[in-house]
Amino acid sequence: MDYDVILRGPLGEMAAAEATSAGLNPTDLFAGAISWWSTAVSPAVSIASWPSAPLTVWMCQVHEAASDQSRIVDALRGYLGALAPLTPHHNVTNGRTYSKAVHSTRRAEIAGTGTSALLLTGSPFTTGSGSSWKSPLLELHTRTAWDGSHFIPTRGFRRYRAAGITAPPHVGALWTPTLRAWRGFLSTDAATWSRVLHFVQRSTPAPRETAPSQSWKHDLAKAYRWAFHTRPCLPYTPRAGKMWDVIRHTEHRWNTALPEEHGGFFLRVDDHVSRIAGTLAAAERAAINSTHIEAAWSLARRAVRDTCRLVAMDRDTVDQTIKDVDDTFRGMSTSEDDASPVPSNNPEGRPGYEDTHGSRSQSGENAIRRLKRWYQDSCQICATALVLPSPRHSYSEAAHIRAREHGGPDLTENLLCLCPNCHVLFDAGAYVLTDDLTVVDTVADRLLTELKRHRWHYIDYNHVRHHRHHWISRNPSPLTVLPPDQRS
Repeated sequence: MDYDVILRGPLGEMAAAEATSAGLNPTDLFAGAISWWSTAVSPAVSIASWPSAPLTVWMCQVHEAASDQSRIVDALRGYLGALAPLTPHHNVTNGRTYSKAVHSTRRAEIAGTGTSALLLTGSPFTTGSGSSWKSPLLELHTRTAWDGSHFIPTRGFRRYRAAGITAPPHVGALWTPTLRAWRGFLSTDAATWSRVLHFVQRSTPAPRETAPSQSWKHDLAKAYRWAFHTRPCLPYTPRAGKMWDVIRHTEHRWNTALPEEHGGFFLRVDDHVSRIAGTLAAAERAAINSTHIEAAWSLARRAVRDTCRLVAMDRDTVDQTIKDVDDTFRGMSTSEDDASPVPSNNPEGRPGYEDTHGSRSQSGENAIRRLKRWYQDSCQICATALVLPSPRHSYSEAAHIRAREHGGPDLTENLLCLCPNCHVLFDAGAYVLTDDLTVVDTVADRLLTELKRHRWHYIDYNHVRHHRHHWISRNPSPLTVLPPDQRS
């Protein structure tokens, strides 16, 4: 039954509002939206339980008819494509096509037209007997990509490294194989099989019970910008942490009570729950609380039951374990307590890119080029775009927020794209930024405008505060337009 899946947050609102018009079941659309959204924000968001792992939630939505293979992906592209841009790579079936997808993603990242996230769709499986994977190399690639430890040292890798791209790509998977193609998946390595949530796609959409709402579009747009501007590592509230521990402690019970060929799937149910909960929390710009764990568990529980159905597994042990988890949740204290997202001070994990003589490295030059491509040489303060009568056509300058002589790195989180006039005013302290990135005219003591920001431009607030405090301490008169806690 689908009624036991909690459609939580803006993603749940989207599924409830749009499923009927898309001809899909709300739970199927909700699950697919989680896979899409988790992949889109994975370059920026991590979770406290496993901060080194990507947030991506991998899914297989199994259906009977081959004509249904791209329907859910097409629907998600229409609903989420503008809010959380992502390029799906369809039917990646071998190492060569996978490498091609990664390289196209990297090129877009360098050009400033994309992030380091890509989504695998369609199906990588064969329909014959034996192992269902068309390529053992692809199976290895996907397994390590799920863990976040994958590199592809092929031609062009040095160019990415010179551009400061040293982290592995963030790879999501929303596979939609037919039942015939999926059947061989169980016969592959359980380590790969357990990294995917398996669903039986419902053929009949549920009727819409309430009037459709469009508020989810605004909420998701704000959440996407917040993710890349804040780069949060999402912690758990105490109650959410206890609930996740309950799920984690069922791993041994499932693995020992079920046949070996079936028990492997349940090895990572706790990881799936934590990633789903983190995805839902990121969509709400909040720490992971107990309602996120409950919604994540309800979806994982649906996947567990669907998996039992697909492999014709005895469900008695599984159902009893699910009941025990549900009963434990109901018996827990309702006290939530508070937790706040903790942004990373250096989300890209890289030091400043200057050599011993203070000159800018190739990585710094690439960061500047990426910044200017984002803004098309338009000033982030006054929106001026200087057009020149020359082959160069346009001109802008990269301004350091924390000056290089004060240890400011050549990274996009310490750079602004400005016109020459605003650059001089910013470097001289005539312009400073508040913590909410509003431009302050320190000469006239007035607020000017909110700083324009590209959706992928994260700005390190430590550099903003250093610049502001450095110049405010030299200002002969107090700035009354600044909040009291930002005047010193």
